[in-house]
Amino acid sequence: MTDLYEKFGHHPIFSRFRKVDLTANPVYKKGAELAEDIREKYETSDHPAVHKVEDVKEKLFGMSETATAMAKIRSKDPRFDMSRLLEGVRYDAPNVVKAFLTHDLATLKQHCGPEILERLEGIFKHFEAQGLYEDPTILFTGEPELVELKLIEDEPLVVVQFACQQLKCTRDKFGNVMDGDPNSIQKVRYGHLLVPSSSLWLSFDRQ
Repeated sequence: MTDLYEKFGHHPIFSRFRKVDLTANPVYKKGAELAEDIREKYETSDHPAVHKVEDVKEKLFGMSETATAMAKIRSKDPRFDMSRLLEGVRYDAPNVVKAFLTHDLATLKQHCGPEILERLEGIFKHFEAQGLYEDPTILFTGEPELVELKLIEDEPLVVVQFACQQLKCTRDKFGNVMDGDPNSIQKVRYGHLLVPSSSLWLSFDRQ
């Protein structure tokens, strides 16, 4: 192709073609508009065939990290059961949240890794220096949800979230409300990273 261009590239006919602006051509514009319309209809289509294609694409390209993480988990524990893991989270969640709200490090040490314990200890010291505590009343804890499986430094981790209904207020050491409303029930979401082999919590965040 390069040889042909060197031989004929300076021919008047080639020079004329190079000066043609296809984007200004009505036929080109119509074709581009048609292609964009087809693409938009495909992306917004509810047709089963379109969904099947997207499902296949998701399995081929979007699930690679999840599949790799699960394979690593199963290589360490062939009997690993995600349902059982989530059941364990459902059982532990109220105790962990309660320990978090009451600054109970002894209980948290049974569930959490050293890095998160260090961070939580810093948060607790900040509150205690001001003589403040969060109301520990938990009215309801929802079912845990699996958010994703991911690899961090080639280690498989499970991302889980759950929601609690609780009284969202801050009290002083005498029980007086310093912030918030003790009659207001709020839904608070908690999320954390979990080591599947030991059920150890590596992070603990709330929204």
